[in-house]
Amino acid sequence: MLKTYFVRYLPNVDGLLVTADNPARADLLGNRMDHARCAALHNHLVRYAWLAEGHAPASLQGNNTNTFFTTHGATAEALRPRLHPSLAAFLDAVMLPPADGPEPAPFFFWASELSDPDCLFADQTADLFDQPADSVVCLYLPNVGQGGESGGGVFYHQGYHRAAVFMHMDDHDYALPVEEHPSLWHPLETVLSNWIDLIRLGKVVASPRDAPALFGSEKIGPWEWRPYGEAQVAACVCAWDRLCDSIEARVIPLLPTSATTTGVEPRPLLAPSVLDAASVPSPSFARAFLSRARRPRFHHIAPGLLLPPADAREFAASQPFTRLPRGPQAIPPVRLFPTARSDLEADLAGRSSPSCSDFRATSRVPAGVYSESVERDAYDNAEEGFRLLLPYGLDGDVGDDDAGAGARKSDGSFVETGAVAELFQHGYKPFGGDYYRPQRLERLLDHWRGLVEEGVWSVSPQGVEGTIDTFRQADTAAHWRDYVISPTW
Repeated sequence: MLKTYFVRYLPNVDGLLVTADNPARADLLGNRMDHARCAALHNHLVRYAWLAEGHAPASLQGNNTNTFFTTHGATAEALRPRLHPSLAAFLDAVMLPPADGPEPAPFFFWASELSDPDCLFADQTADLFDQPADSVVCLYLPNVGQGGESGGGVFYHQGYHRAAVFMHMDDHDYALPVEEHPSLWHPLETVLSNWIDLIRLGKVVASPRDAPALFGSEKIGPWEWRPYGEAQVAACVCAWDRLCDSIEARVIPLLPTSATTTGVEPRPLLAPSVLDAASVPSPSFARAFLSRARRPRFHHIAPGLLLPPADAREFAASQPFTRLPRGPQAIPPVRLFPTARSDLEADLAGRSSPSCSDFRATSRVPAGVYSESVERDAYDNAEEGFRLLLPYGLDGDVGDDDAGAGARKSDGSFVETGAVAELFQHGYKPFGGDYYRPQRLERLLDHWRGLVEEGVWSVSPQGVEGTIDTFRQADTAAHWRDYVISPTW
């Protein structure tokens, strides 16, 4: 839950947030926008930013009349016949942020404001992708760049009543037309719920715009993107527990009775002294996860991948980056799960390195799962992210000779041919963010749990069976879907 002092002045929107247990209304999907729900979530974000900047709660009344139509008058009213009635109802109900000095506060980290009438209809984009006239609406303008130049913004399709965030013109190619990329378009209430969840996780923080960001990164109005939030650590540890529970449920029946005794005090994956020996930064996401997650009763967490060694000297020796010199805001990649074969290396030569600039000293590194390397003052970073570095390159788009095959990213696009670090990664992000931000470790662990529970991966007394070559299945027509994490932020 939010712990900010002004939360008590915000209406409770818990019942409106889209979750697995409270999805978007099925009876409305594809027919119209759930405008009342979307407007309440929009207005929550407006109030949140206003109060976070230190304004008195009474200065922003719940019945604020600064809306799209009242602000833009006849120019906006002239567009009403071109708007679906549910979208018009949304624009009638949502608040525009009050002016705070020269400019109002940006709506959110990924969106500056509702589009004005001149920018509302993205007719050129609709024409480019053979979409019906007036079907594509740029509902919110972006914070980064100008909407007309970058092609960015929150786009809403009036035919499908779905929304997606475009950061750049290139995103259009990944997400349009909608009928070819349905998994990348979501009800607007899902997008807004996702953004509110980022606040609750502590990934996005709002504060007075003149207050410095925690790590010196650039703020967008009151909005600051943090390397990670403490709630993310807790969520990742829960995902780890779910994965371990699923594997252990299959391991324990295979063990001798003497090895299945209960009541053993759980140990952390790594003790603080082990992390100190390897110079794992404190605080950091990797350190918090490794010290809070429990050590399970098996050794193989995935095909060909092991738990980190519990011995301090062995763990330190397995880390190629943590003891290198680094800048004050640089967090090194930590090798979380090494390969069962210690001689295997990933060849990063000639490819985009998954490490930030302080850690690009070598092109060959030990294979395995690494935490993300970040510069904490950089834009759109993700300390909670991961990279699976494989000791071989994936084929990606193998061409027409093997239709349907080829390893892919969450957005459905193929990984780069020869890629060693793109498996399980995002690609285009429909909720906001650039392609290079990595997937979250929490999502990887939950995905692996699904592969165990669905029987895609088998289990022996040592844990998950298979070698690192098992991940080559991502290139096959029969199995590539097993190696794709569904789109998210």
